Amino acid sequence: MRTFIFISFFICCFQLTAQDILGKWKTYDVFNKNVAESIVEIYMIDDALYVKIIEILPDEHKDDLCNSCNGKNKNKPILGMVILKGARLKDGIWQGAKMLNAKNGKKYGCHISLAAKDLLRVRGYVGYPIFGKTLYWTRVKENRFR
Repeated sequence: MRTFIFISFFICCFQLTAQDILGKWKTYDVFNKNVAESIVEIYMIDDALYVKIIEILPDEHKDDLCNSCNGKNKNKPILGMVILKGARLKDGIWQGAKMLNAKNGKKYGCHISLAAKDLLRVRGYVGYPIFGKTLYWTRVKENRFR
């Protein structure tokens, strides 16, 4: 009986973690963590995670195009672009998809996990996670983008 209760509790916590990541998040400039860069929306389709840029915060960059991107994103507006498609939850970390950096057009391996209730840890890397950088995004409360 104790095992059943423990497993049930673990499954409930796992499901809450999966849902807690959904919503709007403020991203920050890689080189200047105090400068907000965009608002992204994290959503799910068929148990896979997606990230879409829904607002660009520096006014002078609102109409920027992804000039360095390849394929269908080449010269497309960054605003509205889906920068991550199809990450899956494994061992409490969303992984298995590449994240697009719309500034330089490069795609990076990505691990996403909650660091705290309103703090998201995003690890971008080339090859292996050890060769990367960890960024932190903050949750955007509804009706409050800045």
